Amino acid sequence: MTNQTSRIAVIGAGTMGAGIAGVFASHGYAVALYSRSAATLALARAGFDPAWAGRIDTICVLDEALSGASVVSENVAEDPALKRDLFARMESLVPADCLLTTNTSSVPIGSIAAGMAAPERLVGMHWFNPPAVMPLIEIVRGPDTTDAVVAATQALCASLGKESIVVNTDIPGFVINRLQYAMLREALHLVEHGIASIADVDRAVETTLAPRWSSAGPLRLMDLAGLDTVAKVSAVLMSALSQADGVPPLVSRLNAEGALGTKAGRGFYDWTEKETRAAKADRDETVQLLNARRAR
Repeated sequence: MTNQTSRIAVIGAGTMGAGIAGVFASHGYAVALYSRSAATLALARAGFDPAWAGRIDTICVLDEALSGASVVSENVAEDPALKRDLFARMESLVPADCLLTTNTSSVPIGSIAAGMAAPERLVGMHWFNPPAVMPLIEIVRGPDTTDAVVAATQALCASLGKESIVVNTDIPGFVINRLQYAMLREALHLVEHGIASIADVDRAVETTLAPRWSSAGPLRLMDLAGLDTVAKVSAVLMSALSQADGVPPLVSRLNAEGALGTKAGRGFYDWTEKETRAAKADRDETVQLLNARRAR
């Protein structure tokens, strides 16, 4: 199966679906991008690069979008019942060798596959935003996912120039979100208890942790520090870290106030449209520079 002979059905045309469709199209794949909403498809089309836009058909009929698909990339809302019903329907509408992937970031793969006749066909293929920029995809095994399906997904990621990691157990948050939210919990603990300001917590990460982690992951860095030192610090620190559960109080309060981040003009910070564009551009440029350095 080559890029030129494969047909990718991208189900859901929101921010992630449209971005994923663009990645496939830019690598030579023919893409059917599906949404029930013509308005959503029109918005997605407006963001397509003319260099590859001709490889994407935008379609409002699910059966038509799935016809002859060799890969399905599902990107609908994070609603377990919606995803479960969708895959139960889709598996009979695609060829038997079609690779079925879900871009869920939170719903267990096993829960989504529960309504399928052949749950072993489903695999998590978790992209990160923006799909065209972020270099890695998480491949998540469900309880029944076969080795062959995982291997096919790894090959698909490689064909897109993406690195991948395999998550061998179907746990909430997989790997990257678990790491991210563990740190977020401690960051919010420091802010909520007046230990450091929002800006200073961010500055600590941006100036120290992030540059170090861009050169080596946390476990590699601990080897560099010395595991005898890690043991001594762990004995003092681990029990002192936040073990709070549930939604952090500050996040709950901001949500109640409608302060949802850049989309609302206010979250932890106040945002103008210009500041939002600049922050996103800076994020993407930083990731691209790091990607270039890793490729050397």
